[in-house]
Amino acid sequence: MGAATLQVANPSIGTVSRKPQTTAQGEGGPGEPFNRSSRHGQVAGPLLAGQQFGFLWTPLLKPVPGWLREFTLYVSAVGGNGATTAAVAAADAPWNVVANCYVKDPFGQLIIQADGYSLFLIDIYGGQSGMLGFGNNPATIPSFSTIASTGNFTMRLRLPLEFDTDGYCSLSDMNAASQPQITINGAAAATVYSTSPVPTLPTITTQLDEPYWTAPIDHPELAPADPGSSAQWSVAKTATGVAANAFQRLVLPRVGSFIHTLILVLRDSTNARVDLFPTSDIQLWVDGVPLLIETMNERADLMFERHGVARPVGVVCYTFRVSALPFASNADTHDMILPTTPGTLLELAGTFGNITNAPGQLFVITGELFPVGGVPYTHLAS
Repeated sequence: MGAATLQVANPSIGTVSRKPQTTAQGEGGPGEPFNRSSRHGQVAGPLLAGQQFGFLWTPLLKPVPGWLREFTLYVSAVGGNGATTAAVAAADAPWNVVANCYVKDPFGQLIIQADGYSLFLIDIYGGQSGMLGFGNNPATIPSFSTIASTGNFTMRLRLPLEFDTDGYCSLSDMNAASQPQITINGAAAATVYSTSPVPTLPTITTQLDEPYWTAPIDHPELAPADPGSSAQWSVAKTATGVAANAFQRLVLPRVGSFIHTLILVLRDSTNARVDLFPTSDIQLWVDGVPLLIETMNERADLMFERHGVARPVGVVCYTFRVSALPFASNADTHDMILPTTPGTLLELAGTFGNITNAPGQLFVITGELFPVGGVPYTHLAS
């Protein structure tokens, strides 16, 4: 059961396992790698201005002449006026203007299910955006502007598809009649602002661009490795709440795949992020055995060394994308990715702090890899 789950696509656990919409399947041809014959391109995707907070956006995507690498989402709040009452940002703003984001492949398979703040953390810690302090923090890129007194802001989030620099897990998108689907739910103004601007709330502009790999002109039979493989992200909450000042072993909810990243967000009962993880004994357990036992200072130092970003309040990350380099990278060779089966018991353990508004809630952002052709590093051998 375990081998079949890990190596054979299984829709019941969220794998894609579908060949791309082209006759080119897998690497081949003259023997040169796909990414040597292809180039990076981008299609300017849909844009919609004048939306109100709480918007629902289902953009009509365009086909690309190749394989989608990611979607690039820009969200701007414009036209606000805080002359009477200045806007004050809420704790997770402006990222939380995206209440939910769903990305499905052309066959309806869910690839990304996350809220805006989770997408912000995926950009930082997922190893699919930028590298070690260069481009992996959406709050430091040139286009970003934090919430002003007017309530206006601009932010960019990546919705990643490809897993590494050779296009592995990129999504074929050359059939205009069968396109990926994206649904974005906007949050209410009261979620984004702890104090809304008066007299005028901004309106929201959303723009979605489509970076892709071009289809090789000289060798059209070439395609990214292991076509149909999928790198997926999801957000779920542990079934058990987090008690104050208690030792607990919390079962993490997503297993049955190759896990490359675990991002844990601790919130209290009011949904505020709280930094009350175990301080002297934060532990990651696999099948009843402690894999990592650390102090919180050690975990925080490793997070900085591997991602180059100061740790946000209430956030802990475990990355398994450090096989090739000492930091998380899309140049990783995947050797250290954590294999799990549906029977794997994955737990976070330790003595949590004094959560005033108990019980706490542990949200788990899981980065998973579903290879079609076997273990996820086999495509690198060629």
